[in-house]
Amino acid sequence: MNPKYLDVAAAIAARLCRDALWSRGRCNWTADLDQAGTAYGSLGPDLYGGASGIALFLDRVASATGERIFRLTAEAALRQARARLPIPKCGMYSGGLGVYYVAAQMDMRSDEDKVIQQAEPDSSELDVIAGSAGAIAVLLYLHQGAQSQRLLEAAIEHGDLLLREAVKEESGWSWNTIEGTRNLTGFSHGAAGIGWALAELYAATGEIRFRVAALEAFRYERSCWNPVERNWPDFRGPVTEYPVYWCHGAAGIGLSRLRAWQILGEEELLADARHALATVRDDMGSPQNYSLCHGEMGNADVLIHASQVLGEEAWLTTAHAAAEEGIERFERRRVPWPCGLRGANEVPGLMLGLAGIGHFYLRLADPARTPTILLPAPTESFGSAVS
Repeated sequence: MNPKYLDVAAAIAARLCRDALWSRGRCNWTADLDQAGTAYGSLGPDLYGGASGIALFLDRVASATGERIFRLTAEAALRQARARLPIPKCGMYSGGLGVYYVAAQMDMRSDEDKVIQQAEPDSSELDVIAGSAGAIAVLLYLHQGAQSQRLLEAAIEHGDLLLREAVKEESGWSWNTIEGTRNLTGFSHGAAGIGWALAELYAATGEIRFRVAALEAFRYERSCWNPVERNWPDFRGPVTEYPVYWCHGAAGIGLSRLRAWQILGEEELLADARHALATVRDDMGSPQNYSLCHGEMGNADVLIHASQVLGEEAWLTTAHAAAEEGIERFERRRVPWPCGLRGANEVPGLMLGLAGIGHFYLRLADPARTPTILLPAPTESFGSAVS
């Protein structure tokens, strides 16, 4: 355990507890809601930017520090999030199943019927953030604890939906998730995240069709690789760009390949991962923000994960450098952290704001104890979480 990094995580957790707004045993936060800072309001229940994501961070830092106020605030935030269910969308990060994932992580039971209701597939929502790929991860995680055939069948239903909706071309399989000039690469909305979810479903079921689909997703992305940019293209805009983030680009794609290599054992996947990790490492050091989704701490978290999977300590050197820079520039000087909403103030949430920055420091303090939230492993379970 690195006490300096734990102290940073605890200081951020204390700020979040200070700023929480309480009512009748629940709590929530307010924040800027758009990049221009022109919309302001209370947070939703979701994992990505809402109350449940903050609850997950506070619960984990409570376990590391023993601070009771962190635990109490985490539980109150989760109560607030659960009170808002069901919500539209079934995915992990912006959908309702992410709230059930956090409840399971915090050893709180959920009603299986309500989980199944929230998991209803929608052919217009296919990706990790809002749709079927993210739903698969949560359903498999809950299934591992409860050994519920209904949860496994729900995950398979989402997998078969992804197979039906795949655009099957000579270059591989891709999916129409959000608007772009072509079907997207990348983890959050693209083929990398969907391929990862299908690989996890293959691991859980042994059904060969999911293995084939996962490899086809990765083959599509391999066809898009640009050796000059050493990255995969982002097709969302009229001009193709090459970001290096968890959501779009090398960081998230590298994560997907590391896990897929563990499951599927294909050496091409490991080669993809090493290409991606080298690009992430070389891009570090000039961040626009420090968020997990599309900032410095998300990329550094990927390098921590690489060190764990590959057993190579060298990846940690760059992650430590990012951590030290953040402490020196922001935490030590007591100035606001640049978060993932450009032009807005500090935000409290997990993927765009302070909870995610704190989670990175908590993770770097003891990587073995604090798993990444950027690639939740459905095969890890903390006991039965549905009833």
